[in-house]
Formats: sequence, structure tokens, C-alpha cells
Amino acid sequence: MNLRQSQSVILLHRLRLRARRLRDVNQKAGNASVAQIYAKIDRWLEGQMAHAMAAKR
Repeated sequence: MNLRQSQSVILLHRLRLRARRLRDVNQKAGNASVAQIYAKIDRWLEGQMAHAMAAKR
């Protein structure tokens, strides 16, 4: 894996962590629709991470 691919995976990982945190915060605050949006973002980022990891091979 080259430097650019490593940076992409790290960025995607950080974005997933942020999306999960915002999902949890909004669930606790009672904003279910906003929490669902962040859950969808998390799932999309998961797919992007899988593509980035597969590209390194």
C-alpha cells in the first residue's frame, strides 16, 4: 500500500468514527431521523473503506 492509499484509509476511518459519534449523540438526543442519516453515512463509508483496502492488493 502506498502513502496515498494509507492516507485515504485513515481519513475514511476517521470519518466513520465521526459519523458513529454523531449518530449516537443524535439517538440520545431523540433525533431519530438525523441518527438514521448518520447511520447511512457510516454504512456508505464502510463500503468505501472496503474498496480502498481492496485497491491496495
